[in-house]
Amino acid sequence: MRLLGRIGGILGTVGQGLSRIRSRLHLPRVGSPRSRFSVAGIVACGAVVLLAVGLFGILKAQLDNDDSVATGDLRAIIAPSVQEEAIPAATVTPLPKVATPTRMVIEKMGVDAPVITLGLDANRLPEVPNGPDVVAWYDFTAKPGQGSNAVFSGHVDWTVNGQPVTAVFWGLGELEEGDVVKLLLEDGSELQYRVTDNVTIKYDDPEGVKVMDKTPTDVITLISCGGTWVPDRSSPLGGNYTHRVVVRAERVVVSLSG
Repeated sequence: MRLLGRIGGILGTVGQGLSRIRSRLHLPRVGSPRSRFSVAGIVACGAVVLLAVGLFGILKAQLDNDDSVATGDLRAIIAPSVQEEAIPAATVTPLPKVATPTRMVIEKMGVDAPVITLGLDANRLPEVPNGPDVVAWYDFTAKPGQGSNAVFSGHVDWTVNGQPVTAVFWGLGELEEGDVVKLLLEDGSELQYRVTDNVTIKYDDPEGVKVMDKTPTDVITLISCGGTWVPDRSSPLGGNYTHRVVVRAERVVVSLSG
């Protein structure tokens, strides 16, 4: 395979840089669950979406010959957001109680992964998924089925015993409009969502934070790293991805009638 055939050569160039790459990221402090996050802190190099930096990031950049051009229209995702500032607190309707998500299935990506619940730790830092094969749902966002925006993250790559492996959201950028994401809840029910938008934005896009805003309709937001892995010896992480992949999907109500 093309990918495996080049691992040996790339390992030689990576050298000691890999020893500095950490599986857990150090993230900026967050004032509260409703604080505004910088987009650099949303995904894998910052606050909400925390993706391990591994050798596959370097491989992906070299093999894909990524031109680091953002794709899609971010406005299509952030336009429906609910502006809480304009709503008097007394008129805000609490979200309905629903079961917690426990598993995510994306057939097109070959994903059938457990969903874990993460939040903020004692230092007000978002907790980090501890493996490549799990999806994180953040409990400071809505639950799926509550009629608003449920935000999920997953690692794009990982290292196991020093070897590079793809992680749960490796193929996130390949999802297209109409693709289906299924969520299983702890009460045994299943929710389906249909992809409406897949955009790639620069990691420091100031508008990127808005993908986590509340929405007036039932949607899910999946976020991962994308673009090119840029090594940087001055960084404690060894470098950074240039872009973030953001997928938005809307709830599909499945009719049981014949």
